[in-house]
Amino acid sequence: MASARIPFGNLQASGLEELSGGSPVAMNVVADSLGTVRRRPGIATWRLSVDTDGICGLHETSDGDVYAVGNGPPSRHIYKVTTGSSLDISNVPSGDVRGLARPVFAETGELLVITGGAEPEKVVKSTSIPSLLGGPPPNGSHVVSMTKRLLINDPDGTDSSLVTWSNGNDSTLAYGGNEDWTTTLGNAVGTLPSMGKDQPALAVHENSNEVFCFALSSVRVYAPDSTSVFVPSSSKQFGCGAPYSIVAADQNFAWLDDRRRFVISDGRAEKIVSDPIQQTLHDMGTVSDCFGYRVVLGTLDALVWTFPTERRTFVYQKDAGWGQWSGDGGNFLVTAKTVLRATNSVLVGTSQGHLGTLSFDAVTDLDTPINAYVITGFLDRDTDAWKSCNRVRIAMRRGATTTANEPYLLLSWRDGTGAWETPLEVSLGSAGETNPVVEFWSLGVYRRRQWKMDFREAEDLTLVAVTEEFEVLAG
Repeated sequence: MASARIPFGNLQASGLEELSGGSPVAMNVVADSLGTVRRRPGIATWRLSVDTDGICGLHETSDGDVYAVGNGPPSRHIYKVTTGSSLDISNVPSGDVRGLARPVFAETGELLVITGGAEPEKVVKSTSIPSLLGGPPPNGSHVVSMTKRLLINDPDGTDSSLVTWSNGNDSTLAYGGNEDWTTTLGNAVGTLPSMGKDQPALAVHENSNEVFCFALSSVRVYAPDSTSVFVPSSSKQFGCGAPYSIVAADQNFAWLDDRRRFVISDGRAEKIVSDPIQQTLHDMGTVSDCFGYRVVLGTLDALVWTFPTERRTFVYQKDAGWGQWSGDGGNFLVTAKTVLRATNSVLVGTSQGHLGTLSFDAVTDLDTPINAYVITGFLDRDTDAWKSCNRVRIAMRRGATTTANEPYLLLSWRDGTGAWETPLEVSLGSAGETNPVVEFWSLGVYRRRQWKMDFREAEDLTLVAVTEEFEVLAG
């Protein structure tokens, strides 16, 4: 008799053949480097009903103030938010974020600059007074603050392949003074060199004291220089397929490239991480509206990408693999994210206009149940011979419930592409019942078997391991 794990966890490989062992879905679960599986963090209430049109931008300043941007074009209001109240500061003339693109934030000593595809907005942090950024600057989709300068791209402008910077000679520049975009070290306009091939600069970001410019088929990196302001540092011939998919990951960026691959790169070397779901990405319709962010919460370190049109959210964990997150009605509710540094909390905005914190202590999304389940691929245990499933052992943390009734998981299986067998209820135990192993005996014979675990109860759960003991039969 042999024994092997049933691989429940973030191992989705929906781009690979299900009958050959590729997991079609790992929904709303996360796993650690040891393979322990939990339901993903839920959303706990922080501040409800900030904007009924939803939240599309979120940023905490270095002073600890939280600013949110509503999702109601053409009037996308700016809010200064606390846990107890919401102050709409958009009643000042020119106080809305203009344009139709997702808001991008850059912070200086005195200003919070926000651009959303049209005229950039600034908020003076000491007074919370918004107005249009002076100069005037380009209409930008992205903005960066670096070396006492602001850098803005304009992918829809006349010089769409250029990234313009502001004048760093003015000591008050971007710190509450009179912004100046007309002269830079004797040049008519300060710009980074062309992206090449007349391609628009789709996005601009800063990391490790370098500027990253993303175009459709290339990424160029620039470093500060005392004489030339910025000089080319490196260039890679793979591009960007979704300008808001770009996520900072330590000294790297991760994003959806022009071939619908998720790439992690520092601008020199690159790693393709999307192979297990590549066919799924290829088969999707609209991907250009993908946006991404990073969630670091305890042992969880995940890169999250949402495709709003496709109503799908993919999650990558370096030590675990791929999964999906969903919410009420299918699409994951989170539409913006920032970090509250004082408490190290992950603050998120939702499509319903609420603010919440991601937390493993929250077993719902703002009181909406989280439907978590994992389906393995078909497992043949390295042989096409008949196998007898003699026993399944499920090790988990249990007995932590606070409800009167014992909550349970559902374990089911099928031996072909037809209907699933009637699921078995796996009790999570009543309060204080700590026996960590549940066993099921004599679960039939099969050549290939697919398993499903359904985490339907609103209870915290740690699934340590699921092990099958099987016997290979003659013939």
